[in-house]
Amino acid sequence: MSAWWLREPMAIVIILNGTTSAGKTSLARALQDVTSRPFLHVRMDDFLTMQPRRLNNHPDGFVFAPVEGAAPPEVLIKTGAYGAKLISGMRKAVAAMADSGLDMIVDDVWLREGAEQVDYIRLLSNHEVFFVGVSAPLAILEQREVARGDRDIGQARWQHTRVHIGATYDLEIDTGDMTPQQAALKVQQAFRL
Repeated sequence: MSAWWLREPMAIVIILNGTTSAGKTSLARALQDVTSRPFLHVRMDDFLTMQPRRLNNHPDGFVFAPVEGAAPPEVLIKTGAYGAKLISGMRKAVAAMADSGLDMIVDDVWLREGAEQVDYIRLLSNHEVFFVGVSAPLAILEQREVARGDRDIGQARWQHTRVHIGATYDLEIDTGDMTPQQAALKVQQAFRL
């Protein structure tokens, strides 16, 4: 039996989908600590910061806009043409790394009623892919969002009712009632990582 790094380039890709402040990043980092094989952590947020600053809150990139009349506040996200290319490129980059034999945990936010999952299934058809829905009660999401201090308040509320529409999961995790380490062990055991 050969070592994992000498095997054919079929990767394991774990895709975490959930709202901002759901705990995806904390879960991914904890999961990296408990898996028997090394997993890269790929964050959608890192790709968003790659775009030129002039496209922040610009119609071609991503616009974070308050929902008029929403109380408590909600912040919607509009994706422009450049933003759509960036997110498509991220998913293709994930596929390219998987084709190189790199295992990954992908930290993503889906807002197109499951179309993102269809993209991943198509791009990663030669790999073992696990979809994990990450959620928490809205009150906890909002507490985390405020505590972080780096998000527009209201993103979690707006995403909460949208992010899981049309998605199907191999596992669902509620981070509201467990630590990142407990959640990571649940994922590790479910997929025998």
